[in-house]
Order: sequence, then structure tokens, then C-alpha cells
Amino acid sequence: MPTAAVIANPKVGAELGHLGPWLSANGFEVTRLTRDDVVPVTAADDADLLIVLGSMWTMTRTMNAPDDPPHAADAIAAEVDLVRHRVAQDRPLLGLCFGGQLLSKALGGDVVRQERTVIAWETPSTDIAEMRAPWMLIHQDRFTLPPHAELLAEAEHATVAFRYGRAWGLQFHAEVDAGVLERMFVDLQLPQWQWQQYVDALSARANDNRVQANALFTRFWAEVSA
Repeated sequence: MPTAAVIANPKVGAELGHLGPWLSANGFEVTRLTRDDVVPVTAADDADLLIVLGSMWTMTRTMNAPDDPPHAADAIAAEVDLVRHRVAQDRPLLGLCFGGQLLSKALGGDVVRQERTVIAWETPSTDIAEMRAPWMLIHQDRFTLPPHAELLAEAEHATVAFRYGRAWGLQFHAEVDAGVLERMFVDLQLPQWQWQQYVDALSARANDNRVQANALFTRFWAEVSA
């Protein structure tokens, strides 16, 4: 039975969404690692797949301000080391949103603050058929393409996907279904008028979105597990 380790904060971006049924259908046993615990560099060594999920945290500055979580700076530094260690092992990794930013940082890229938070459905420009679909973007930070990484997809405002060896970094939330998306917006304390249209749009195309997400995860796994 293959194993998958999932790194996330306790809340906001912690839900697997479409990834949960996909992992089950492909026989994965899932273990959870909480990034707030300052995860050791070898914590995912036994996992066949590492999934790094989103976060409210930022890598555009050192998170050591008085109102930051007291463990955040150490936790981010530890996770960057873990991801860098994973890439050096040439083992499968999927980073989503903050996870993609963290992968970029670990590989020598940058994470930069945008002028505004992007909340949008967007179909990126890409040569990967399974990635050519509307995906949900919710991010104020964005990653740059790391040195020697392969560009996989671009949106109008940013690079949104890249590959480095067996690691993929995605800026968009391929994992979210309508329920996960709504809970994410509520946890972010955004006003309902700002996000309801996106939840309604995802509900209206729920089956297509699920099929597209499964196809993308299957394409990813086929490439990185070969």
C-alpha cells in the first residue's frame, strides 16, 4: 500500500477536498503532519508521496512580528528544509498554493507580495491537457519560477505551475470542492458578497471540476511515480 504524508496547518487550507477520494481510490494510506509543530526534516522520509497544502502564513517576510504565531518563523524554515531534503532525494512531492510557494523558495525561487489578493477562476496557459481547465486561485503572495525548473502553466498575473524533477508546485487550488472552498472563505473571515459567486460557480460545475481534478492528480502521479 503506498503512503502519502500531508503537511498543513490545523485549519484554513488543511482539507484534502478532491485529493481525499483520489488518494483512497489509488490505495494510499494517509498520515498527517502539522506544520505548526515545526516538522523535522526527515518527517516524510517514509512516505511515497508528500503533499504540502495551503496556509494563511507568508514567506514574503520573516514571520516574527509580535502578532505572528510564535512558532511560525521556525516552522516555515523547518518545512523549507524538509522540502529541499525531499527534492534532493528525488521523491514525489505536490505543493498547492502555499505549498507551491514553499517549493519555489526551497529551490532558490522567490515569494513576492502582489498588490492585491487574487480571487478568481482562471484557465491557465499550459501544454498539459489535464491542467487546461478553470481552477480556483486565492492568493496574495505568488512564487517565481525557480532556477532550472520547468514552467508548466501561467495565468495572466503570475506563474501558476512548475515542475522540478519529481516535484510539482501549483499556485491554484486543484483540491477544493464547493464545501471546502466555502469553509476556506469563512475561515478567512471574508464577507460573503466577496466569495459567494465563486462557491456557486463551483457547485454548478461540481462534476466537471471533480473529473478535472482527478485527471490532473492522475497525470501528476503517473509522471512522478514512474
